[in-house]
Amino acid sequence: MARAAGIARRYIEAMNAADIDAMMSLFAPGAVMRHPTGVYADADAIRNFFVEIAFGNAARLQSVEVLEQGDMAWLEVEAESKVTAGRQRVVDVFRLDENGCIADLGVYSGNIVPASDTQE
Repeated sequence: MARAAGIARRYIEAMNAADIDAMMSLFAPGAVMRHPTGVYADADAIRNFFVEIAFGNAARLQSVEVLEQGDMAWLEVEAESKVTAGRQRVVDVFRLDENGCIADLGVYSGNIVPASDTQE
């Protein structure tokens, strides 16, 4: 499995396990994460986001597709949490640094997935 796609897979695993240590091991020390709730510009802010917002709202991800080119990966998922009813289609865009860690992550919320379109 290619490097960026492997990071995307490990990101889903860490999210679904609510494993903050595994999640933070994916990020470079100076990483930036852009999310609909705000911009998180250092390791402490990113850690707090996952603990309080993502894990705190029981966010769960199911992979739909991963595209990769060089140090970039586009991860399309169906997300569920306490915040939204049903599943929401989300795209996460990862850029890795020279060490293979996430240097930049953009999380782009999408549409609610109709019940007839959800994957099981």
